[in-house]
Amino acid sequence: MIQIRHQIPGRIRLRIPALARNRPLADWIEHELGAVPGVEQATCNPGCASLVVRYGHSRLDPETIRAHLEAIIARPIDPTRLTCDPADGRCRSCQRGAQDQTPTLGRILSLVLLAGYLGYVLIREHLLKRPVAQNPLSPTGLIALAGAIPLLRDAWHETFVERRFSLHQFLAFSLVLGILMGEALTAFEIILVLRGGELLEGFVANRSRRAIRRMLALSVKDAWVWVDGQELQVAVAELREGDRVVVRTGEKIPIDGVIEHGEAELNEASISGRSEPVFKQVGDAVFAGGYVERGVIRIRAERVGEATYLARMAALVDASLDQKAPVQQRADELAARLLRLGTLSTLATLVLTRSVERALTVMLVMSCPCSTVLAAATAVSAALHSATRRQMLIKGGVHLERVGTAPCLCFDKTGTLTTETPEVATVIGDDEDALLYWAASAEHHNTHALAHAIVRHAETLGIEPDTCGISEHLLGHGLEARIGEHRVLVGNARMMASGKVSLRRYKAAAEQLIESGLTAVYVALDGKALGVIGIRHQLRAEVHETLARLRADGVSHIALISGDEPRVAAALAEELGLDSCHGGRLPEDKAEVVRALRAEHGAVVMVGDGVNDALALAEADIGIAMGSGGSEVAIEVADIALADSAMGNLAELRALSRQTLRVADQNYYLAVGTDVAGIALGAAGILSPAMGGLIHVTHTLGILANSSRLLRAH
Repeated sequence: MIQIRHQIPGRIRLRIPALARNRPLADWIEHELGAVPGVEQATCNPGCASLVVRYGHSRLDPETIRAHLEAIIARPIDPTRLTCDPADGRCRSCQRGAQDQTPTLGRILSLVLLAGYLGYVLIREHLLKRPVAQNPLSPTGLIALAGAIPLLRDAWHETFVERRFSLHQFLAFSLVLGILMGEALTAFEIILVLRGGELLEGFVANRSRRAIRRMLALSVKDAWVWVDGQELQVAVAELREGDRVVVRTGEKIPIDGVIEHGEAELNEASISGRSEPVFKQVGDAVFAGGYVERGVIRIRAERVGEATYLARMAALVDASLDQKAPVQQRADELAARLLRLGTLSTLATLVLTRSVERALTVMLVMSCPCSTVLAAATAVSAALHSATRRQMLIKGGVHLERVGTAPCLCFDKTGTLTTETPEVATVIGDDEDALLYWAASAEHHNTHALAHAIVRHAETLGIEPDTCGISEHLLGHGLEARIGEHRVLVGNARMMASGKVSLRRYKAAAEQLIESGLTAVYVALDGKALGVIGIRHQLRAEVHETLARLRADGVSHIALISGDEPRVAAALAEELGLDSCHGGRLPEDKAEVVRALRAEHGAVVMVGDGVNDALALAEADIGIAMGSGGSEVAIEVADIALADSAMGNLAELRALSRQTLRVADQNYYLAVGTDVAGIALGAAGILSPAMGGLIHVTHTLGILANSSRLLRAH
């Protein structure tokens, strides 16, 4: 049942229950409704099951829109229609891209013509000493009035349609008053400065979004698909899951998938941030955006189009630029207060000095609360751009701000503090080859780092696992697999206990492995223990340095939360000098630990990389997923995803957050300081309206320059 919750001419808000937490349907509605003639913008919010539509009310009405929606929802979602060419311009991101093409040719041409006429007037008055008429019916007055039409239209719409007061009414009233009182040249100067300011602010507001889109663009139009022993050229938009795509030297990979034939050296800088080539062979995963530097590979497509890692990262970054950080919300509130102050200051100057010129000067100076908004917005967008360039995906300015101030940091162990590639140190059992065969067969399709270590060790010894088994992963325990007629268990002591497997024979050996800092993984076949595998975790090289930097930067409590045996986790925590250790935790236990730490220490940042960490990442104030090769669930749940899993990125991320807040504060002082000085000088008659307009442009340029420092932040 589609309900109309609120409507005004040209805008309607609807509630659609089916939209709740349904991102695919949201994308489908935005795409299809955006193609309806007269619809200017359709914005879905799956979180509250709402849709806001802006439309030309002369062409559409609310009931017609609702009828279109019912028809769209009734149709099955066609993913191929959601993967569009940017030239098509019908999807939401393409609409944004079109809106971001600022400044437009028309606005630039308008500004040039206005500037040309002003130049003519100044030459006539100051060089030729011939006065220019400024009454409302003079050429100057008429041109000024024509130049003010867009502003007057906005003021009318906000007053009589949206019924709210904003900067537009304030400026429109002042301009019309100036023209009627014979100050057309002053009004003309104000219009010229405002047009220039709008172009500049449009550029400032959108430069980071454009830069991020260019950086994350796949830029691959066609691909070669292997069909019945032949290669056929098809458009990337037509690729489907299961297609076999051939990629050669010098070509970009257009899909996410697994190599099924060949080998190559890939540059995955757009994914991992590392520019050095990575050797890939049969069975390895590859991502869209990777570049084949040498070799030929055939890839079985697992994700295509908007489902690829690169496309999802681009979409999340695009959405993050629309989410306001607390520092931006404070800027909006300050801008609203400055607008009220500007209105009072302008009226007071007019009453006390009886000078329209002075009042217009004060008005023009105070027409810049937009620069106060830019103070925070440009700092946050520049920081998000800088982070994305270094493969740090931050899903909104709010997360960027919080990560720099949280006092408590929690780490998972495997793949976070330790390397992503643990290795088998020892195998204990009567028949070690048989043990490794069954363990590798069970773990073959598992993405956990320990599973990779077991499979890799078996293959190194020439043991080929059975790849046809069916496995079920039990979080915090291990996995159970069915391989032919056999039942295989691989995991910790809890896993064996749940399967009623006796560990009496291998318990002592496992204890020795644990005491030496290894992770003990039991293997059982058809209810009987085959033995135990000891796996060694190597600490990341930069762990000690990163932890020291984090403590120096204000982190007061660092904790380890791990599913590993408590003694193994405790030994690592002691080696690193961590403040607390919570070992042997199931996924739900990890989330409970995060809640307890928040109650004791305040805001908590959780860093992890696996499915086991997803609940804790969601529970934490800020969840950080490490590595593009990590769990898809972890990356989706996390607030920040670091494609490059180097530990040093955590310290860099926190430093970027704190620098962003410093730059935003500096921008505040610049914006508000020039406003206050401009009021005083304008009211005293020291500043002309043109000089007041220059203040508008000057401090906007200053804010842009200051925020741009974040683009070069390291």
